[in-house]
Amino acid sequence: MAPNGYLKQKLLRLQLGYLLAEGPGSARVIPLELPQLLQIDHDLYLESLTGSLTLTRTKDGILVQGQLQAVHARECDRCLEPFEHAFILNLAELFSSPPDASKSVFSISSSGEVDLAPLLREEILIEASFRAVCDANCPGLSAETGLKLESAPSPAPADPSIDPRMAVLQQYFD
Repeated sequence: MAPNGYLKQKLLRLQLGYLLAEGPGSARVIPLELPQLLQIDHDLYLESLTGSLTLTRTKDGILVQGQLQAVHARECDRCLEPFEHAFILNLAELFSSPPDASKSVFSISSSGEVDLAPLLREEILIEASFRAVCDANCPGLSAETGLKLESAPSPAPADPSIDPRMAVLQQYFD
């Protein structure tokens, strides 16, 4: 179900016909400041997206490079509580013109338009596949009750008579 009050993914379509008309080597810097909920795809939303992109005309199309700061609402991998995960997207992708699958999976439309949403979706899903926690000291869930722990479980005190390198084996003898 789509959240209320979000920006549509159409904002991620850039008209670059003017850059295609210029020769290879021409470049433009495009700032992106989208500080509110933004739809990337029908099932993917970002809380915010900021940064800048450098668009460079090449003989094969337009090279999109830049660093974007994104905030994505997700679930903590330890405690399963929702939190806002901030991360950096480093982009470097060629949008081919004319479309040529051997050069790039992304292309510029016949009207000179580039849609950044599919590229951002791929990058965000790659980032989302990594573990993320709400806090470095998140205690996680109790193995017995499934409830959120109040603090991280402390390890059992070490017996000074046991070599610390062999301490892990102690659990088999208790």
